[in-house]
Formats: sequence, C-alpha cells, structure tokens
Amino acid sequence: MTKQLNIEIKKCEDCPYFENVYNRYPDATYTSSDEFICKKKQGYSHRLIDRKVFDQHNFLHEDCPLKDTRKPGVMVGVSVFLINEQDEILVGNREDGTWGLPGGGMEAGETPKETAVREIGEETSIIIHPKNLVFATFTNDIFLEEKNEHWITLYFYAYDFEGKAERVEPNKCKEWRWVDLDNIPKPVFCDWAKNIEELKALIL
Repeated sequence: MTKQLNIEIKKCEDCPYFENVYNRYPDATYTSSDEFICKKKQGYSHRLIDRKVFDQHNFLHEDCPLKDTRKPGVMVGVSVFLINEQDEILVGNREDGTWGLPGGGMEAGETPKETAVREIGEETSIIIHPKNLVFATFTNDIFLEEKNEHWITLYFYAYDFEGKAERVEPNKCKEWRWVDLDNIPKPVFCDWAKNIEELKALIL
C-alpha cells in the first residue's frame, strides 16, 4: 500500500488518512481545532501540539501507519555515560525491555553538550554542566529496514554531576540502575555496549 502512494509524508496533513476531528464533529467543544483522527488506525487520535517537532525533524509520530513513506534523513543523537564514584554507569530499562543510556535527539539550534544536559535533566532529573562532559566516541546507526531511520550518535562521559536518578518519564523508562562496566544488563538498545572497551581505555 505505501509503495503505491508515491507521495512524501512529512506531516499529518499530508497523509491521505488524515481527518480533522473538528470537521467530523463540528458541534463538539474543543480546546483546539488542531486535533485529528487517523482513519487508518482506529482509535488513534493526537493533538497537533507536536507539529513543530514533526516538521523540525522530518518524521511522523511512531504510530502513524504511513511513517515508512517518509524520506530517510540522518538524525543526530547524544548519549552519556554518567560514572559514579564506584566507576559504575547509569543505565535505564526502556519501555521495550532494552537497556539504554540517558540521552536523546538533538533539537535545532542546540550543541551536542546542550542536548546532553537537557536530555539528562528531562529523563533523570540529574543536573550536569556542559564543561563536565567529555567526548568519547560516536556510532553510525542505520535502521532503514526496521524503521527507516539513520542516526549518528555522539557519546560523552562525565563524573561530575548533581542529584539522584529519578524516573521522570515512567512511560519511557521502567527504572534507572547503576551497573558495573563488566556487568551490563541485556539486551542493550542500539548495541551501545560495544563502546564499553573504548570507554574503559578512556576512564580507567
């Protein structure tokens, strides 16, 4: 089906299944007319409060039935090895069961370190200063077959930070755990653990 459409889907209004809820139910009361329903995915509705994010990163919501029709672009992510006094690193158990590092995608206008500071705060409530982040390595992660995405992920490490790890986003992370570098829980997200030996050479 998606192969026959021959269209580029960048935002929800481009989708042939898009239908504005306001047009369907004109007598209803809405706080915004920018709410839509997907005619393809029954029961799925979403307020277009994230439209700026969709346009900025050139991708659709993960639940969009036509998300794989978008043109693949290269996105930049940032992940951080937070290291405590016992030389343990902080890892989180994601909603899909894999274990990952704190971090996320860069937003327009940010530096990589600014992304790291923001994402760590949003995900764990830990406070870190950009000057305390040291670049470690990067990976070239290609998921064109799985989800039509291509990421360049920049890895930093840091010893100096404030606060304790909290589940600020419980819908995305089941728990945060400090683990030994030789005892990384599995499965890992995006195979970041392959950088452990390189990290050891830098910090130990």
